[in-house]
Amino acid sequence: MEKNQLVDIWKQQLHDVFSLVKAGRADDKKKYRAEGFLHALRLSGVVSDREVNDIIEQTHQDVFGESVAERQARKATLNALKENDPDAYFNIPAVERRG
Repeated sequence: MEKNQLVDIWKQQLHDVFSLVKAGRADDKKKYRAEGFLHALRLSGVVSDREVNDIIEQTHQDVFGESVAERQARKATLNALKENDPDAYFNIPAVERRG
């Protein structure tokens, strides 16, 4: 297989994992399979760390509509609100909290 084919397979796996997370149906088996495939790509020199980060960022943006950093910040803010003011947290509609 060529490099592009291998990278495309991993991109699809990553997209599937993110889509399942977004739908609230995270699948650890698929996640670990994608991680193992990525590890093999890295060890064989098919992808660089820079390429991996770019692909993850782009796929995350495509699926969630926000960058990895933006999602982490939003989730951290919601978790802090839940800890400090549970009433205010639960006043936010679940659909909005889930994002």
